[in-house]
Amino acid sequence: MKFDKNKLDELSRPMSGKEINELESRRDNKEWLDISERLALKIRRILRTEGISQVEFAQKMEVSPAQITKILSGKENLGIKTISKIEKALGHTLVEVPIDEDKGYVGLATNTPLKIHQSAKYVKRSAFSSVVAHNILS
Repeated sequence: MKFDKNKLDELSRPMSGKEINELESRRDNKEWLDISERLALKIRRILRTEGISQVEFAQKMEVSPAQITKILSGKENLGIKTISKIEKALGHTLVEVPIDEDKGYVGLATNTPLKIHQSAKYVKRSAFSSVVAHNILS
């Protein structure tokens, strides 16, 4: 294998200001970006298993195919309204928030966003669960 000094120089050059900003932005937004990526993977899996194309998905959501591309990139900060539209278009729940039937509220633990109690059930699309889900995903 021939040594390529130009390739080495290209790989070892200092990062540009734009690259540094992108790296810092990724670091600052790591938590919600990780969640967005997981949601994008879940949506992609549903689309694949249901045989729904991205164009069909865009039509069901009444958005442009470009917006679907952004959502599926895993780099979009999705709000509750958008998540709700996605769930409706797919017919699948993306975010579930357990509620403790005995206490009538969402349980919180110190190191986890939600504590699932033995008697917990999942609440879908209530105003309360939407606010909590938004806070968890934000």
